[in-house]
Amino acid sequence: MRLTVKHLAKAYGYLWALRHLDLALAPGEFVALLGPNGAGKTTLLKLLAGLTTPTTGAIELDGRPLSAGAAAVRGQIGLLAPAEHLYDQLTVLENLRFFSALYDKGSSTGALQAALEEVGLADRAGEFSGNLSAGMKCRLSIAKWRLLDPGLLLLDEPYGVLDGNGIDLLEAFLRAHCAKGHIVIMASHHVARALNLCSRALILHQGRVHFDEPKQTPWPGFDRAFGDFLPRGGL
Repeated sequence: MRLTVKHLAKAYGYLWALRHLDLALAPGEFVALLGPNGAGKTTLLKLLAGLTTPTTGAIELDGRPLSAGAAAVRGQIGLLAPAEHLYDQLTVLENLRFFSALYDKGSSTGALQAALEEVGLADRAGEFSGNLSAGMKCRLSIAKWRLLDPGLLLLDEPYGVLDGNGIDLLEAFLRAHCAKGHIVIMASHHVARALNLCSRALILHQGRVHFDEPKQTPWPGFDRAFGDFLPRGGL
């Protein structure tokens, strides 16, 4: 999977949430998407997920444009976010079975149960997902995207509702996902965790790219860019 973003911008009325972003990601890259509140991180993720249309610019996956009619392209994109949709009236296992069929994966019952076992939800398989805690719903989403295996996985602040074991599960999944040659872009205010996982950092500020570099050791360029925000409370 390769991702190319050209001159991407998004305006809401007179407010530009994102301005002239260019990005080219190769297979296996993990991008830590950082920046203060209101920087444009969630807007970028929504654009990449196809949940909103750009004011200008283009998004391509493996050379194919992302558009409302490009079902095959959109089927290669996953979004794990606090408001990610699950069906509360379906059981945990039924949710996985539904999404597996929706994405034409045809996962067996054994594969579905194995995914639940991996995220610690095997004993909740018959429970309605609406009865789950926020953390358990996040675990179910991890199981869902593990099964669906999207070439581009987007995450918006995934750490907030997870306990320590849940965080370990998430990070192990993300490492394995990138090892397959997939792309991961994660927006997070947990900078240390994001930097530990990433191969590249992208900092947004006021809708513009403030910093974009592959990870290095040491990384003076990132330290300077990150330091720009510290007087205002950090990231």
